[in-house]
Amino acid sequence: GLIGMGNNPMVGATVAVAVAVEEALK
Repeated sequence: GLIGMGNNPMVGATVAVAVAVEEALK
């Protein structure tokens, strides 16, 4: 997520949020 932020902020942020949500649902 954070690494992807360098090239594409939107994609990096989206991935980071998706991971956070997935972790929260566990």
